[in-house]
Amino acid sequence: MVVDKSSVEFVEDIQPPREDGISAQKHAENDADDIAVRDLKDIEVTLATITVTHKPKLFSKGMLRLWVICAFCYLCATINGYDGSLMGSLNAMDEYQKTFGLDGAGPSTGLIFIIYSLGSLAALPFSGFLSDTWGRRLTIFVGCTIILLGTGIQTAANHQPMFIAGRFILGFGAALAQAAAPVYIIEIAHPSYRGIQGGMYNNFWWVGNIIAGWTTYGCNQTLKNSWAWRTPVLVQCFLPIIVMGCVYFFPESPRWLITHDREEEAAAIFAKYHCDGDTNHPLVSLQVDEIREQMALHRVENPGWDFRELFDSRASRYRTLMVICMAFFGQWSGNNVVTSFLPAMLKTAGIQSSSTRLLLNAINPFFSLGGAIYGATLLDKLGRRKMLFYGLFGAMLSYVALTALTAESSSNPNLVYGVIVFIYLFGISFAWGWTPLQVLYPVECLENRTRAKGAGLKYIFLNIASMTNTFGISVGIGTIGWKLYLVFIGWQIVELFVVFFLFVETAGKTLEEMTDIFDAKNPVLKSLDKITYDEDGKIVNVEPATRYRL
Repeated sequence: MVVDKSSVEFVEDIQPPREDGISAQKHAENDADDIAVRDLKDIEVTLATITVTHKPKLFSKGMLRLWVICAFCYLCATINGYDGSLMGSLNAMDEYQKTFGLDGAGPSTGLIFIIYSLGSLAALPFSGFLSDTWGRRLTIFVGCTIILLGTGIQTAANHQPMFIAGRFILGFGAALAQAAAPVYIIEIAHPSYRGIQGGMYNNFWWVGNIIAGWTTYGCNQTLKNSWAWRTPVLVQCFLPIIVMGCVYFFPESPRWLITHDREEEAAAIFAKYHCDGDTNHPLVSLQVDEIREQMALHRVENPGWDFRELFDSRASRYRTLMVICMAFFGQWSGNNVVTSFLPAMLKTAGIQSSSTRLLLNAINPFFSLGGAIYGATLLDKLGRRKMLFYGLFGAMLSYVALTALTAESSSNPNLVYGVIVFIYLFGISFAWGWTPLQVLYPVECLENRTRAKGAGLKYIFLNIASMTNTFGISVGIGTIGWKLYLVFIGWQIVELFVVFFLFVETAGKTLEEMTDIFDAKNPVLKSLDKITYDEDGKIVNVEPATRYRL
């Protein structure tokens, strides 16, 4: 229960300042804050216990409803994945290159790729404001509407400036939807299954990748005019139409509702989707109380465009560091080369047939999707740090192998088969460890009050990383070929050290519980404390961590 500080305001009028120079009122307010903090910790411990002892079946009645909501929101990731594969595939199509006078590499190609990211950057200052002010659902709807506009302009384009304009608008809309959808899923997910429900979101990036890969391959095989590339672009409009038709049938984020003083609605949502309609279930009141207590302690009434609260304390800066690292590491680990420039990689390795390169490009996402789904099922069992570290380590080994094989393939063409194998193994490894966590982990690290803004900031840095990376790859492949891969290997080694020594563990902790971790002197070690539960799910011992481990 939050202590009403107004009840102690009269103290200063009748008592002089204490010897330490701090007024009695100030001490009373500090005491009130201490009581509120203790109340919050009690709630968090009880909630952790209830989560263990009252864990619902993965596909109970309420959970099935929740999975349906999540599935439609996952389509926002599918939209982004579609574009990620689409441009790499279009870039290998003769009709596309003929229409816009391109050759598949160089600055002009790089500009068309990165303009999507520039559009996303332009949108993201608005995403936090829209999401916090009008709700997660409206932001998703507006984003999908703008995606339709950008898709229409691209489909009708006959020259580069018009196509570039369409991609800018498309990126603007995608950024709004991408910033709001994962936040919505994490905030409505059941605390026992937040890992898999949130982790599955980014896995659908690969579903979009698959749809785009096979659409472009089929159109390239059957159409011999500009509709070979226009049709795949047009297909992109169907996914946002589905999302727009469904999103307003879903409940609003309960955490957003509580922020706007609509606790009864939030409690009803928790009861319906987390407790199979049982309004008296302790999980309902505990979640509402926890969110309310957090808001009372940390609420800051900043406008949606004011991002200072992401940097206003040591803990906030550490949280933001996690967000920024995930944004850059998720783009700079060599994966962007494989997803957006796989046909170019295969051409460098010696495969000259555009049809063969498009076919191999269309097959690749199936392996990555399988790795990502398997990884999502292990998030809560293995933990976030272990998944991120070993996924990246496996990806690095695959990159070393494909680099060596590509370097020798010019003198031994048969080595190209090895290149293909290790490209696929890289995708499996990176997708296993990183795809489920690229969206989930940053959102878990953020507070309620900064979650929408932090998600927007994440996409700002993600698009900066993607923009510089994509343009650099486009120029680099055309200039130095396979030697570009050596740069990514060196950077992957740096990332491994950062993950091991700086990344906190978020598995098994409520979103509100992360406050204790980031407020600690050493957040990494605090997150690695070993907690022992009894048969009833109650905490019986906490063994502080003394060394870094995975």
